[in-house]
Amino acid sequence: MAEVLRRFQETFRVEHGCFELGDPWLSLDGAWTHDGRLETQSSWVRVGCDVSYGGADVRMESWDAEPPPAGAPWVEAGEVAYLSGTGIVELSQEGNRSFDRLVLGPSHFLYGLRAHRVPSARDRDHEFWEDPRTEHVLLRFWPIRDVFDPVLHARPDSWEGRRPPPEPSPYRPSADWPTLRPRPAASPGGSGPAAGAADDPYRRRKDAERRVRLRIAGELNPGGAPTFSIPRRDLAAPWTAAPGLTGRVRQWQADPCGGSDDPIADRRDVSRGRAPVSAVVTVLDEEDDFLTVRDATAAEAARVIAAEQTWGRPGR
Repeated sequence: MAEVLRRFQETFRVEHGCFELGDPWLSLDGAWTHDGRLETQSSWVRVGCDVSYGGADVRMESWDAEPPPAGAPWVEAGEVAYLSGTGIVELSQEGNRSFDRLVLGPSHFLYGLRAHRVPSARDRDHEFWEDPRTEHVLLRFWPIRDVFDPVLHARPDSWEGRRPPPEPSPYRPSADWPTLRPRPAASPGGSGPAAGAADDPYRRRKDAERRVRLRIAGELNPGGAPTFSIPRRDLAAPWTAAPGLTGRVRQWQADPCGGSDDPIADRRDVSRGRAPVSAVVTVLDEEDDFLTVRDATAAEAARVIAAEQTWGRPGR
């Protein structure tokens, strides 16, 4: 039985009879499709509204499988397949973005998206029983399949314009993803507002943004794995370093034994007594020049390894 994993609700601006949503960091190329109130291409969706200019009460849900029909007063308003780069989605409209974001599930995934709306309701005097300038929309996402292909999605900049290797992709999709598992505990939101923040709009917003980031970081780490911070420059990946994505981190650490049989330690700084440490990690949060990461799961690491087998490991 399908289960809802995460929910989102925010009032957002409607202009020109629509609002949009998309991936905050990574867009995947995809064909244009349209159904009912929904129009999508690549990692972008436009949602049509009856309201030309006003607000939309937008509710989004991520499910672990195709959800059942929504009950009254919702009516279906279209269904499309949505390509997600990072597995995270936000609302957008002419440069404005929603305050919150929704974790759909794994990155590089195709999701089903079904829209529902509440039809305009009138009483016996043909008057709106609620504000006619507000659209009510429910968007439900569920995973369809893993679409990652190292040839399409992991081409290094150094290979731009060159033919990909002739070998078939070594990647084999997995069905075991942390973000598709129900999370037993509530997502952490951090502590309450900092002292003095209530009187400072800028500090209030930064504090709220921090709580959203911490919540999403928790949702990307449902097993509560240990986390650590790394400089952004230490993460090697053929895509941007952003929450939900995976890459290889390389750092130099003290080598007290003076040697190692680790096959991924392919060079040594003998003069300084240091050895390279390499690990595949998944990004949970970003702030300035630093990333909060955890060790990648087997399914997540398989993508990085497949990209390295296809194109070669960066720096080698």
